[in-house]
Amino acid sequence: MALPNKLQQTLLPSELNHIAENTLIGILPRQSLDPITFIGLKTPRLRPLQKAQVPLWFACILKEKSKCSIVPPTWLQESELQSVYDEEVRHADRFSPRLPWHWMEVSAILLRVARDDLESPGHVIRGLLRDIREVRQAKARQGLQQLNDAHMRMDGLGALEINEIRPFVGGVMDQLRELVATVPVREEEIEEDEDEF
Repeated sequence: MALPNKLQQTLLPSELNHIAENTLIGILPRQSLDPITFIGLKTPRLRPLQKAQVPLWFACILKEKSKCSIVPPTWLQESELQSVYDEEVRHADRFSPRLPWHWMEVSAILLRVARDDLESPGHVIRGLLRDIREVRQAKARQGLQQLNDAHMRMDGLGALEINEIRPFVGGVMDQLRELVATVPVREEEIEEDEDEF
């Protein structure tokens, strides 16, 4: 399939979802299961009601077969999300570091597959995630206004958030570098630089 130029420079959201499925997540098995060896991964021995850490994709398979309950990560609890939202609103100059790298992808998968395992109703969690996303998008747009040819600092963004702005930022920074390279250097600046040595 031929992709548009802007999508060739970055990963597709479906590809990021696939990568995020390797995130380890806690489960409570409902039955025993011997370890399974996959390419590059061996699952732990699963015993009923003993918490275990497995990749998200494996947890989803077990959940769909009613062989486990998924233990939602602490950052996906209503109180924690509300706290992250409040922090995002309070600090307009930085992003909260309390969300994991794949927070958007993992939360979407868990809301789809394990809604019944969440402590709060799905619509409440989904609303808080949407509010956090909107605040963070506004901050990212504000940060793009402060771009320069040397660097851009937006610590705390997730994979999907960076992926969304990457094509734009890369193009703008390239153009800024070209513009800075064409600006002639004044003689006074050269003399000041020589005086420093």
